[in-house]
This record gives sequence, C-alpha cells and structure tokens, in this order.
Amino acid sequence: MMAVGAADLFRRLALPVAGARGSVDWNAVGLAVAAGVCVGLVLGRWARNYADRLDAGAPPTARTLWVSLADAPFWPWQPARDGATAALLGSAAGVLASDGGAGFVPLILALAALAWIDARSGLLPDALTLPLMAAGWLWGAQGVVAAAGASALVWAGLASLAWLYCRVRGRDGFGGGDVKCLAALAGWLGWEAMTGILWLACVLGLAWALVRRGGWHRSYPFGPCIALAAGAWLLAWMCAAGAVQS
Repeated sequence: MMAVGAADLFRRLALPVAGARGSVDWNAVGLAVAAGVCVGLVLGRWARNYADRLDAGAPPTARTLWVSLADAPFWPWQPARDGATAALLGSAAGVLASDGGAGFVPLILALAALAWIDARSGLLPDALTLPLMAAGWLWGAQGVVAAAGASALVWAGLASLAWLYCRVRGRDGFGGGDVKCLAALAGWLGWEAMTGILWLACVLGLAWALVRRGGWHRSYPFGPCIALAAGAWLLAWMCAAGAVQS
C-alpha cells in the first residue's frame, strides 16, 4: 500500500530535469547541486539575520522576516558548522531536482528555511508556515478539498493536545508554529504521512534532549526535528516510488 501511494505521489510531483530515469546528465546534476549550495547558504544567513533582528527588539512580524531576507548578507563567510550544514541542505535539494523530483524542492527549501529560523530564533513564522500550507493544498499529493481537510484535522488535533498538555503541566510543550508546520505537511503529503513524520521527529527530539547540555530542563526548537524527519520520509517515499516504477 505504501509503495503504491509513493508512486502516485511521485508521479504527481515529479518534474523531470535531468532526462529519463536511468540516464544521468552530470552537467544538470552539477548545476543543480551548485545552485542548491548557494540557496542553502543564503537560508543560513537569512535565519541568522532574522534572529539578530529579534534580539535587537524587532517584532516577530512578516515584515521583519522578509526584510531580514532582503538584507541578509552572503558575506562574511559563515562559521564552518553553519556553512557546511546550509550547503548540505541546499545540495540535497539540488540533487533531488536533478533526479526528477523538482516538485518537492519548494517544500524541502521551505522546511530548511523554517528549521534554520527556528534553530536561531525559536520561532516558526506564520509568514512561512501558512503559505507553505496553502501551496500544499494546490500542488501537493492530494486534491484541494482533501488537502485542506487533512490540514484542518491535524491542526485541530495537535492544537487540542498542546492545550491539554499546557493545562496539565502548566507550561507549553508544543508550539503553535510546530502545529502549523505539521498541518502544512499534512496538506502536502496527507495526514497519514504526517503521523509518521511526527513520530520520527519525536524520536529525533528525544535523542537530542538526552545528549544536549541541560537535558529536559531547557526547551529546544522542534522545527529542525520536523524538517529532518520530513526529509527522511520523502526520501523513503521516493525510493519506494522508484522501486515501483522499475
């Protein structure tokens, strides 16, 4: 069942870039990876610039977010860890585009941007999550009605759980931005896929909480866990689709 669903998803979103599957246009691969690296580096600078503006007292509005993008300097060079991570994210999107999965690239780049911004600022801005959700309704793996219904179901369910947790524990355990990001993924991929992504993201978050300094006593951004889990899920889905097509 999963393989059939993966094949349908791939056929809906795949936009061939590098020619027929089975033949590799290495020039296209190289160009796509180079472009992806550049985009990834810009995303990293954007996230840092946005977080710096928030630290300086700017309001967490859409205007602050987009002004941060317009003013994000590509230079000076980023710290080695940040630059390497941004380049890896961007090159992964580039490889995906060159291998016929260009329809997934906007989703992956949006998730990469959200992960960076959440890691820097602790926020998943509505100015990104809500357009991403609407895009999923129009271009995702489902029809508009089914996609909007999946997003609404996930949003209502997770928001209710977050409210219940806050009432019981007296503190937030799940941010509103996380809820909207997962609702957006439900719109792109369906609520069943979102369930698997959420499970994997929780595993990643648990692992991070266990190894980091401070453990459970400090909150941590969940957006990077969601982005990594969604990337892994998409990769597995595409591999299953490729197996069915072959």
